[in-house]
Amino acid sequence: MGEKPQSYERRLQLKHFFEDRETKETRRTWLELQVSMPEQASEGWVNDGKIRLSIGEDRNVKGSFLLSIDEATRFLKALEIAITDHEVEKAALWRK
Repeated sequence: MGEKPQSYERRLQLKHFFEDRETKETRRTWLELQVSMPEQASEGWVNDGKIRLSIGEDRNVKGSFLLSIDEATRFLKALEIAITDHEVEKAALWRK
């Protein structure tokens, strides 16, 4: 019994443009987030979805991470903490 491939949707792509120091050409790096929603199996249970983070340069994918929902949750919390710590430190520097 073959499994159907995961379907990914709700994409977010963050792009960063920069000038290549060697060639002086404008280059692009990007981070893309894709979501595979949970699905109900024919037997009745629900399979978790996945989060895929892809990193690329110009049009080529350089790396990809397939995260479980638990891993994505831990990533989100770590990112929130890092942003909060950053903002606290920035505010402290402005107060000096």
